[in-house]
Amino acid sequence: MRKTRQRGTVIALVAIGTVCLLGAAALAVDVGYFYHVQSQMQNAVDAAALAGAQGMIADPGNTSESGRAKQLAIAAAAQNRVGDRSVTLAPAEITFPRPHVIRVAMTRPIRTFFGRILGVKFVNARVHATSIVVPVSGVAGGPQGGGMRPWSILDQFGHGALCVPPNDAEVNIKPHGPFKSTPHTWNGVTVASDHYVSPYDGQFDGQDLSRETDCARVTGLIVPRDVTGTVIRLKNGHPRVPGNFGLVAFAGRGANNYRHWIVNGYDGLVQVGDTLETEPGNKTGPTVQGVEALIALDPDARMVKNAAGQWVVISSRYPLNESPRIVPIPVYSVFTAPDHGRTTFQVTNIASFFVEGSSGHEVWGRFVQSRARNGQAGTIIERESGQSVGGGGRYLGTVRLIEDEQH
Repeated sequence: MRKTRQRGTVIALVAIGTVCLLGAAALAVDVGYFYHVQSQMQNAVDAAALAGAQGMIADPGNTSESGRAKQLAIAAAAQNRVGDRSVTLAPAEITFPRPHVIRVAMTRPIRTFFGRILGVKFVNARVHATSIVVPVSGVAGGPQGGGMRPWSILDQFGHGALCVPPNDAEVNIKPHGPFKSTPHTWNGVTVASDHYVSPYDGQFDGQDLSRETDCARVTGLIVPRDVTGTVIRLKNGHPRVPGNFGLVAFAGRGANNYRHWIVNGYDGLVQVGDTLETEPGNKTGPTVQGVEALIALDPDARMVKNAAGQWVVISSRYPLNESPRIVPIPVYSVFTAPDHGRTTFQVTNIASFFVEGSSGHEVWGRFVQSRARNGQAGTIIERESGQSVGGGGRYLGTVRLIEDEQH
């Protein structure tokens, strides 16, 4: 009798144990599937946030449903699969907590396999990702181009509260002329000396220079002040000093290298603070050849104003503000300007330039803010407006994921 009771107890314990093991296995399956799908969802929102931030550069100020930021975020999410279907991101799931920041948040029900036995058919998974546009401190070349072009330009400098742009003689009547360190009067303003401070100077870290309307606090090429659609003579037929027409020799000399860099860009890294060598001579033939080849990559590209009233480049061949005719160029200050012949200068700024044409003696186009294809991320600007790339008055921006912020 006792053996019978013991046998019955063992059977009951085995049965209970088996049920517990099966329950644990079932729970493990459901939990494992949940985390697998949640990981897929996280990949989707990460991709969407990064793509959306690129859209913020391409279509500055436009956070509407038809703007590039939301369009690119939705398209990037759709390239990812969650479970057995592609991700459909709603415009309302994309928000902009502050200028240059995009947040993608998504909640989706995940089905259970064994939980439904207990009446739990779905469990909600919530994921989010935040990406930010930051100014670049350097630009590198790569397989898809995007490297520095072999032209340089003198940065703006200040005359009291007035700006003196690089193409001073074309913009200002009467022209100011070269930087002057002695007392002088221009446009009714008398100063003891002109002044220059780069927007990249450390004293301006964390400040939004794009709000500056003149040169009273800072000089340098900044947006949106300088993105006005004004034609700029990048390569000048009348050099500032004899023998230097604004040409750059990155890691080689001669006309062939110069022509190649116009079309393809320099394949190395150029950063603010680097010292570069000039390429002396006018080189009208290689200039025309290189510019014609560059324009042929996107012949109908042109600048227009977007829905937010900011200048962008449109094209039938490339997405908004992604034309290969938008190129990065190094900028130098009055204090590090090149001298006669083959000499050196220091990079104090990096500008983004839309190339429109060349006569050989000159190259002309317009400044436009854009995305650096191979940009080296600079300092995050904490007090920025939405009217410049990454704030701080920069022309070129890149993107990166950051810790989530919800305001």
